[in-house]
Amino acid sequence: MSQFRQNPISKHWVLIAPNRSKRPEEFGKITASDPDAPEVDHACVFCPGNEAKNGEIARFPDNKDWQLRIIPNKFEALAHIPLASDKDFYVHRAGSGDHEVIITRKHNEPVALQSIQTVELTFHVFRQRLRELMTHQDLAYAHIFHNYGRDAGASIVHPHYQIMSLPIVPTAVHDEIVSAFHHYNQYKSCIFCDIIEEERKQSERVVHETEDFIVFAPYASRSPFEMWVMPKRHSANFEECTDHELTQLAYIMKVMLGQLYVRLNNPPLNFYIHTMPYPHLNNLMHEKKAYHWHLTIFPRLVIWAGFEFGTGIPVNPMAPEAAAEFLKTI
Repeated sequence: MSQFRQNPISKHWVLIAPNRSKRPEEFGKITASDPDAPEVDHACVFCPGNEAKNGEIARFPDNKDWQLRIIPNKFEALAHIPLASDKDFYVHRAGSGDHEVIITRKHNEPVALQSIQTVELTFHVFRQRLRELMTHQDLAYAHIFHNYGRDAGASIVHPHYQIMSLPIVPTAVHDEIVSAFHHYNQYKSCIFCDIIEEERKQSERVVHETEDFIVFAPYASRSPFEMWVMPKRHSANFEECTDHELTQLAYIMKVMLGQLYVRLNNPPLNFYIHTMPYPHLNNLMHEKKAYHWHLTIFPRLVIWAGFEFGTGIPVNPMAPEAAAEFLKTI
């Protein structure tokens, strides 16, 4: 059974999830990025024809020609178990929540090579799932992420995304919200909106820009070619995106992941969305003026060693200005 355990010194949470160790490891086989990989691999449990091997939450469209399927994660890190906690000395909570997988249809088509229609449909499904999951009163936050390549934590070659709905607000998101709220109290402005204004003014880290979005290498990038994608319209919640914004976001992801695929020779990477926690949590609604949802693209090109793990300070061998210049599309 999964369990959240809290570090008694830092108060940061760790998820102990023994079931995850049972995941199959497919990267000894042909990879999705290999030009010889088939569009359908009948040995792959995610491919069309093998639907009966998985449960199913939904499919889009709802017929045999589906382009996306949502299934429960067979090797889930979270499950619907009674919420319980212990505050004797070490603090822990039951690993209760949802763990879903969103599968795209073609086995050999990473996100960078997918059609704009498929990417746009994916973001529409993200929005729908967030709206549905936030009705769970015993949970606090939904984390959407994509692992691409073994070095980015993927164990299945077939392109897919994951959504984990948690009973706690993750430390990274909590710290952002608290910092943003302090900035808002002091300056009466959103720190993310201020960053967008500053990046557009300086321009040297801006990689791409559209009517509604900006993409830039963050000033304190943790790794080469890290990029932040932010809506120009202030919005704390991804699920409040308009259809027009999702269309632009799909275009941006096609452009940026395509740049990485071609110019960096298809690197392993993660991308994930930070958004506001569920609205039923106390003392959070007033912070919507301070927070701003965003998407992070994080190529996995460096390895943490003793300094990074010992200090928590990433060492980035490439200045974000140089990374932005290399990937710039404008």
